[in-house]
Amino acid sequence: MVTLVVAATLLGPFAADSVGDGSSSSAFAYATGGPMGLGYDYLGRPVAPQLLAGGQALVLTAALAVVLSQALALAVGMWMAVGGRAVALVRFGLDVLLIVPMVVVALIAFRTTGSSLVAAIPVVVVLNLPFATRYYQAAAEPLLSTGFAEQARVAGDRLPTVCAREIVPVLARPILTECGLGFISAVYLMATVSFLGAGEADSGFVWSTMVSENLPGLPLNPWACLAPVAAIVALTVPLSLLVDETGATAETHGTDGTERKR
Repeated sequence: MVTLVVAATLLGPFAADSVGDGSSSSAFAYATGGPMGLGYDYLGRPVAPQLLAGGQALVLTAALAVVLSQALALAVGMWMAVGGRAVALVRFGLDVLLIVPMVVVALIAFRTTGSSLVAAIPVVVVLNLPFATRYYQAAAEPLLSTGFAEQARVAGDRLPTVCAREIVPVLARPILTECGLGFISAVYLMATVSFLGAGEADSGFVWSTMVSENLPGLPLNPWACLAPVAAIVALTVPLSLLVDETGATAETHGTDGTERKR
């Protein structure tokens, strides 16, 4: 289900033109009917082609933000698991980030850069760091004292090599789980930012912006709001269920791949 939804979201813009022209007004505002029965938006533009085109940017920017944030968090978390004099100072700095209103910062960046979702990527990276680094640090610390890690050290491998070659592969499933959670959080943050900043945007070709712009016409054509909401739900809920199942499997087998009782 996750694969189908993501594939449909990424390929949707290529099929949007065959459904209709989402950028031209062809009916009264909030009129019903139209392509796929989804009606028209506040400018009289068909909703269906906008819906097909509105998820690609959200998915790609969220995915890029997750890759960057998880790679950085994994590196910092592994370094903190190894230990050092500056670990406490870095941890304090990361904890300070938790009190920063990231939605406000992301909204400011969104508006000052011409309503571009790419501007929210650094905010997503910073927002994920405090939690993800704690997660990776806690997962890596017991593995560093295991026999295979100590054997690699005795064989002459340097500590960064041990972490990359011995520890990271064992953490493959927890990393995938954290990436799934990070992607869902990134989608929600970017959707929130584009929803709140819809007044600065000229296009309705983002699902959350479509919801914000068409909310006043909910009694006239509810599909102009409900369709993009359903698309966001279809993108995130199955992925959330997959992350839960992956986490349950990791708990059953352990981070080192050995089966254990729950």
